[in-house]
Amino acid sequence: MARDLTPEAAEETAEAAFRRILSECLDAYDRNLERLMDSDDPEGPHKARVALRRLRSALVAFEALLDPDFTRKVGRRARHLFRILGELRDADVLAGHQSKGPRAAAAARKAERIRTRVRARLRHGKAARFSARLVKALGGKGWRRGGRRARALAEGPAALIGGRALGDCWATCLSHGSDLGRMSDTERHEMRKDLKTLRYTVEFFGPLWPGTEQERFLSRMKDLQDELGHLNDLALLRREGADEGGRASEADEALRNASALWQGLALGPVWWHEGEGRPASA
Repeated sequence: MARDLTPEAAEETAEAAFRRILSECLDAYDRNLERLMDSDDPEGPHKARVALRRLRSALVAFEALLDPDFTRKVGRRARHLFRILGELRDADVLAGHQSKGPRAAAAARKAERIRTRVRARLRHGKAARFSARLVKALGGKGWRRGGRRARALAEGPAALIGGRALGDCWATCLSHGSDLGRMSDTERHEMRKDLKTLRYTVEFFGPLWPGTEQERFLSRMKDLQDELGHLNDLALLRREGADEGGRASEADEALRNASALWQGLALGPVWWHEGEGRPASA
């Protein structure tokens, strides 16, 4: 059963929530971009990508408030940066999964070459200015969608747009089906991306409906993403010919764990309100 809103959450408008969430995403992006440029820590590119994915998820969640051209331009720029960082993320994953020896040394050298190239591309593309330019755009009026309906949503409670966003994300995830074992690596990867969008949307709006149901849902979501992420890394190793053998049992165990987690989530109750006080339905 969905829970009532906290008094503090009930007072936050959708526009205020969007500005707050976007600021959090940009702060995380800036911190981890600097980390990437100044150190070889693989968490830098990984967490910078997470920040960009969260930002893109926020654009989807608040789409009804946003000018379509603004959403398209910001989303395109964020996706471009995400893909640049992805090349380094994959190289770090491959290097991190190699044992000692010539193959591991070669993977480490390749990752360093890619790190140098990615840093150069980010400098050339002025990646460090992404946040400042977006903040400047939010200081004007061009980012808002026109019309009275959009303005009413922006000035209304964040819970209204949050419930709708959660309902849409949930329906998208359920549309993938319940049997992970019958999916290809590509199909599971697509589902994993949609689950990430759902997880970030839960993190954006979940505190509006606090309680054990929300906490349990988010905890299971994180565990499910970990298992699917492990499966994705193993698939990358196979594609790159870097699977040193003995990983079939790892993949089987990760798939069993992911399947159990997903079935538990899919059959469980939802805890948010969708629309104007109407209970959401799975």
